[in-house]
Amino acid sequence: MLNGKTITLRPLVEDDIDQMYAHMMNLDNRDEHYSLSFRTMAELRRDIAENGLWTDDLGVLGLIDNESDKLVGQIVWFKTVQYYDEIEIGYIMYDQTRRSKGGMTEALKLFTNFLFDSKPLNNRPVNRIRLCIATENVASRRVAEKAGYTHEATQRQAAYGRNRHYDMELYAIIRSDPRPPVVGARLAAPNGGRGDGSDARPSN
Repeated sequence: MLNGKTITLRPLVEDDIDQMYAHMMNLDNRDEHYSLSFRTMAELRRDIAENGLWTDDLGVLGLIDNESDKLVGQIVWFKTVQYYDEIEIGYIMYDQTRRSKGGMTEALKLFTNFLFDSKPLNNRPVNRIRLCIATENVASRRVAEKAGYTHEATQRQAAYGRNRHYDMELYAIIRSDPRPPVVGARLAAPNGGRGDGSDARPSN
């Protein structure tokens, strides 16, 4: 687990499926810029049973509220362009009452540090992490900036959703960049792990 002051990141397990699926199917939880693609309940059960939603190409962690112990969001990494030495992070806070309160910034800092300190790409370290955020999504852009990401470019009409094209802002951080500290953060080591971030995936 990746433990922060208000948020904990951990792998998703079978007991999370009903809650996660309910959040995913509630369109009120998704603003107009978040993907409307869905996994079926059967697909979720299969993928969590087979690999815990963590492979060589993609990894998903649940965001757990430390006070209530409830699943309130998720954060994911995935590979980008084949010839780029980078990965991309995407995130969503399901619980709208938790938005704009610092929880996602804390989660992004925790996840970014973990990915730089581990070797998720076939036991190879990550050198660059990017975020692609809709220009209009000011709150998410603030999250990126507070987590130490640098704005690099505007990608004109790069995304399509809700019957229109819209611009995306490219943010990135590289291994040598300074990273803001995460107050009260610690990594709970997997069984037999070193607890120094070198393990490829957080434990439950």
